Amino acid sequence: MDIATALTRAGVSSVLEPGDEGYETAVAGFDRSVLFAPDIVIDAQTPADVSIAIEVVADRGETLTVMGAGHGRLHGVRDGVAITLRHLDAVDVTVTDRTARVGAGSTWEPVLAATVPHGLAPPCGSAPGVGVVGYLLGGGLGPLARSAGFSSDHVRSFDIVTPAHGPITACEDDHADLFWALRGGKGGFGVVTSVTIDLREMTHVYGGGLYFSAEDASEVLTSYADWAPSLPGSSTASIALLRLPPVAELPDAIRGRHVVHVRFASLDRGDAAQAQIDEIRGVAQPVLDTVGDLPYGQLGTIHGDPRDPMAVVSGTKSLATLDAGTVDAVLGAADLEADRPLASVEIRTLGRATRLGPSEGDAVGGRSTPHLFNVYGAPVPTLTDSDRIDAVRGALAAVEPWCAPVTLVNFVGRANGADAVAQSWTAEQHDRLDPIRARYDPEGLFPYARHGAPAPDIS
Repeated sequence: MDIATALTRAGVSSVLEPGDEGYETAVAGFDRSVLFAPDIVIDAQTPADVSIAIEVVADRGETLTVMGAGHGRLHGVRDGVAITLRHLDAVDVTVTDRTARVGAGSTWEPVLAATVPHGLAPPCGSAPGVGVVGYLLGGGLGPLARSAGFSSDHVRSFDIVTPAHGPITACEDDHADLFWALRGGKGGFGVVTSVTIDLREMTHVYGGGLYFSAEDASEVLTSYADWAPSLPGSSTASIALLRLPPVAELPDAIRGRHVVHVRFASLDRGDAAQAQIDEIRGVAQPVLDTVGDLPYGQLGTIHGDPRDPMAVVSGTKSLATLDAGTVDAVLGAADLEADRPLASVEIRTLGRATRLGPSEGDAVGGRSTPHLFNVYGAPVPTLTDSDRIDAVRGALAAVEPWCAPVTLVNFVGRANGADAVAQSWTAEQHDRLDPIRARYDPEGLFPYARHGAPAPDIS
């Protein structure tokens, strides 16, 4: 009996093969440059489907690829068995408890839609279209990171199906070892079917973006290097050197231009927040200024990350310092005066809250990173994949002398080396993560990067 038949007879609600209606939609992800074409797709409709699928696939001695929203795909899949959780997308808010239980198929957009009307704010990232669970499993670094910490710090529990123990709930009081690992350890434990997160009472932030001309890049980035780390813990900043496309969705002032984008989000109000951003406003004349009182539901407009699927090539490094030498290297790597196959060269500045973490600890790697350096290739159809990869790698190489040893796993891209996922944790964290993976997935149904080993797909 073939595995598709075995899955169906065991009671899995939907099993898809190439050519079946719904197959192409099921395998599609945000990154259209990575081919996903498994022989079998388990289109889970319920957590029970996940449990049955794990039993059947494990009995066959196969491995199982979990497909998320597709923002973090590193490698294509051309055969084997995969599972999508796209239909497990319910969002249930308990207003009195200030929590939300979110299905593994949900992105942050419906979570915001369900919580914001109650004056509650979820710990979402800069791009609301990113999948909730994959984001949280990697820690999650949002626009309010310096005040809120990593988003996984606000997870109350995970519902997960593991090969060794079936469906369980991992929280501080039950399966505490797995709860530690799931907050930042990313993969190799089982299939998370839902997560319960804490919500914060908040309706607005003071935030937005300042856009400067490319000619002002040196002055703005030099000022940013001193300004961003000195901000109070209530405020978070990042900066991106952008080549923007000539598309109608962008404002006239920045459409089709090369610009410097300073992003700012603060829990402070009125004069206090205004005084902080005015320090950068005074460096040069912005061509566009969107900073002001911002409804929390519009948090995604601060970074303005792309929403439509596209070809993605990216890479990341952690920066140990942002001194004059680093600034010069970043400016040279981005080179906004030239026509290069780069869309964005970005620096995100971390702070005290990202260093602390929960009192019981977790598996988030890179907590001590002062700055995160991210590079994205231009999604221009005339460029080849290798053109974009070479350009991103060149920019990453330019800052190598200032890099810290541990990367942040959610930002690892295809331009990084094969060991970049494994390098997202310290040796001490690996010594704790690897036995937990072995305990909950002893047969390696969900293979994942070990220290010094190449990484499988982490979509």
